[in-house]
Amino acid sequence: MVFLLYSLVSLFAYVYFMKFRKKHLHSLEIFFYWCLASVLIQNRSAIYTMNIKTVVIPQLATYEFSHLLIRLVLYPLVTLLCLNEIAAAESKMKIWAIIKYSAYLLGLEWISDWLGVFKHMKPYLLWSGVYWLGYLILMMMVMRMFRRTFYKGYHQP
Repeated sequence: MVFLLYSLVSLFAYVYFMKFRKKHLHSLEIFFYWCLASVLIQNRSAIYTMNIKTVVIPQLATYEFSHLLIRLVLYPLVTLLCLNEIAAAESKMKIWAIIKYSAYLLGLEWISDWLGVFKHMKPYLLWSGVYWLGYLILMMMVMRMFRRTFYKGYHQP
């Protein structure tokens, strides 16, 4: 049931991003940011579950596949929505976009905790918020560097 819920939410986010949002990112950028976001989130999950052991993923297949879906699809989609909004926004609105999407990512993390997919052993609400804020700032800096190199000599969309 949890896997079905996350599948539907991921499908909705994908359709929303691909069909209903105006793209301010090139398709190569979308692929690059998706891959980078997946790697960063996979590393965070591995550190939390294996090294620090502050997070437990239940040994049920539905929870494990749900967590995999969240890491590979849902979090990168929210990241792409944020980067797309940042690419279109003015400088003052970029800060609000980062704060808004950090809150979305934090909410998704704590909903998965509430549903039992990504169980925190200790309440790390503050540190999770700091992580998501830093993560989106890092992705925005990578986006700036990538766009500077990618669009060198050409007009950016």
